[in-house]
Amino acid sequence: MALTPETLVKHELVGLHVRVVESTDPGRVGIEGRVVGETMRTLEIRRESGVVQVPKAGTTFEFALTDEAAGAREGTGGPPKPSDTVAGSDGDDVTYVTVDGARLLSRPAYRTENGVTTLWQ
Repeated sequence: MALTPETLVKHELVGLHVRVVESTDPGRVGIEGRVVGETMRTLEIRRESGVVQVPKAGTTFEFALTDEAAGAREGTGGPPKPSDTVAGSDGDDVTYVTVDGARLLSRPAYRTENGVTTLWQ
């Protein structure tokens, strides 16, 4: 199954670029970097200043999906909305997918093997 905005929550998140867009803790808003680890209740995000652990509950994440990260997307899901796609710095298109962290609350292996339904924004 290809990595698309519709299937993001069913996939491995490690390696994706992420940004915190909303949080019950205002100090977490704006944290961004690469996902380097995931537990049942947290994402570990590598920033320039080091790795920070962000709880999934009470947090809204914005993931950047590049053509490289998604692989071949032809024939899977629907196309991203034009307003959600911008050119990346290396020329790849980047699609930003906003996900409520509550949708990611499960063991990563369980979520990726059994899948969950997604209501991506």
